[in-house]
Amino acid sequence: MPAVNIEFVPLLRGVLDFITYMGLAIFAENVILARALGVTRLLKLVPDHKAQVWDFSLPLILVMTFSAPMGWAAHNLLFPWLRNYLPEWLPVAALRPLIYLSCASAAMILTWILLFVLPRRQRQACHAQLTLGGCSTGVLGVLLICANQNYTMMQSIAFGLGSALGYVFIIFIVREGRRRLRSKDVPAIFQGLPSSLIYIGILSLAIYGLVGHAVVL
Repeated sequence: MPAVNIEFVPLLRGVLDFITYMGLAIFAENVILARALGVTRLLKLVPDHKAQVWDFSLPLILVMTFSAPMGWAAHNLLFPWLRNYLPEWLPVAALRPLIYLSCASAAMILTWILLFVLPRRQRQACHAQLTLGGCSTGVLGVLLICANQNYTMMQSIAFGLGSALGYVFIIFIVREGRRRLRSKDVPAIFQGLPSSLIYIGILSLAIYGLVGHAVVL
């Protein structure tokens, strides 16, 4: 029995590490509240009744999760290999945005294929929102953060998944806030976009108040 328990220790540590980095991405390093990345009309800053939240959120979650290990492979495997073949006037850092965009594009293709398991109506709706989600600056930002922090593959996947879930979390928070801000008690001059911006600003301050001001650079 002691031997069995010892064997489970690395597994438990790995699970805890995964949950920790995912929680970090959802709350402390939220792509919207901490860095204002990937802000789109889906946040309901401007009402768009044609776009359904889950039709956008599901592709975004898949793209962010799939692109994370690709970004790790590019940073740890592709970049060291490219340094041996690039001319001196072209640093490998100059290619990072292009390569990370390629990783996001590959993740979008994989997501496009996987969405075919959904019913036809929902699949078409998700496909319509896939470009908006996959081309979001939130995807590129997550890849750059993981590279700058030298995360392992599992940490990168956890951070990518957590960032996507944090994005979806904020979408629903903003939707609920907009619903409550339609109250007649809100002065007319603050209704609409001004009240939404103030609301999001207060949310950001609340996150900073809970986790402090140190963020991943």
